Amino acid sequence: KALISLFKMMEGSKKFSEKCNGYKGVAPKKVGIVGAGVMGSQIAVLCAKNGLKVYIRDIKQDFVDKGLKLVSDTFNKKVSKNRMTQSAADAKISLVEGGTSVDGFGDCDIIIEAAVELMNLKKKIFLELEKVTRPDCILATNTSSLSITELASVLSTPERCVGVHFFNPVGRMPLVEVIRCPATAPDAVATGYRFALALGKIPVICNDCPGFVVNRILGIYMGEATKLAIEGCALPTVDSALLKFGMPMGPFRLMDEVGLDVAAHVAPVLEKGLGKRYASDPRYLKLIEDNKQYLGRKTGAGFYTYSSKGKQQGLNQKLVSKLKNLIKGSAGTISSKAMADRCVLVMLNEACKILEEKMVDSPEDLDLAMVMGTGFAPFTGGLLSYADWKGIDKCVKRMKFLEKKCGERFKPHPMLVHMADNAKRFFPSRPDPKKLHKISARECPRSKL
Repeated sequence: KALISLFKMMEGSKKFSEKCNGYKGVAPKKVGIVGAGVMGSQIAVLCAKNGLKVYIRDIKQDFVDKGLKLVSDTFNKKVSKNRMTQSAADAKISLVEGGTSVDGFGDCDIIIEAAVELMNLKKKIFLELEKVTRPDCILATNTSSLSITELASVLSTPERCVGVHFFNPVGRMPLVEVIRCPATAPDAVATGYRFALALGKIPVICNDCPGFVVNRILGIYMGEATKLAIEGCALPTVDSALLKFGMPMGPFRLMDEVGLDVAAHVAPVLEKGLGKRYASDPRYLKLIEDNKQYLGRKTGAGFYTYSSKGKQQGLNQKLVSKLKNLIKGSAGTISSKAMADRCVLVMLNEACKILEEKMVDSPEDLDLAMVMGTGFAPFTGGLLSYADWKGIDKCVKRMKFLEKKCGERFKPHPMLVHMADNAKRFFPSRPDPKKLHKISARECPRSKL
């Protein structure tokens, strides 16, 4: 039932007119990209794959050449594996041009800024883009956490500014967050949405807030996992507990994938914008700062070590031994279920805050973002669907227990308490999990195939 609901949400995301309230926007034909790094180059590959012209710009020609090489290598690799003919690959590669000049942006329909996460730098880039682009060109940022509202404030035409947040790796992660701020024109949102659909992605519209939807919830999830580690829980044990729950990878393996430096950079942004519940242990942040050779899979080692091909190997004892110096005491006997509950229920509380603040249009949008952006146990249908399935009353009861044991961050959100008291669910139109008839494997029709 949950998977059927998830499928319907995915199909619903394709209903462009309904999602964009009738606004049509523009179907981009040429895309500009600022920043020829990993993200910028991957976005360029995706655009070329879907037949869009691309101009990619960086401050040095060496950076541009490196980005263009990534594009050509990606398509040529498909040729070597007989997934594409050489002529088809050459045609895709020819769609992508690059340079250090801004002149190539003059005829673009949308610009994707994919520079490093520094607000002052992004403001400078956007001011320059505003001068050299057409008045109807949409100025989009791929920022993962910085304020779209603040970025738009420096423009004389802030209505052109929108967030179009891709997830790494761009080619594999299906979600794109389309972020609007108060100044963003509905047509700019519609253009961002159409652009994501044209690339074969699943877009979710959300309002501007620190971390948006996915990184806001992931931030508190990773923070809780870190607390478990500092309490003395072994990293592989925590990862194993969340894998058993249904996540595609454990939180520490995920941090390695994201990059420990990126996670450490986003944490203060979330704390500043959302409060102390996002506060990180300063000793932990210093540990990451002092060990820049261990930033995750991209450097060959983070919490785990990786082969030259990026395959996970063993635990990185050099970093883990330093992490053990932060441990306050013995973890005692924290069960796998307790570890999973702590990480998942703290996410549920944050999801309720997002709904209360109307950061997304519906619970369906939040669940779709979580499954497509984090891989949250798809068989549950999403975070809120999982709460319905488990029982809101049981979630509240468990959170009250954890509040007494672990602190105020587990105090159940008033929305959850109200729903538990009134037997409400996030998705009342779906079948009530408590009333579903459970059958044995022998009774299941599939067993007769």
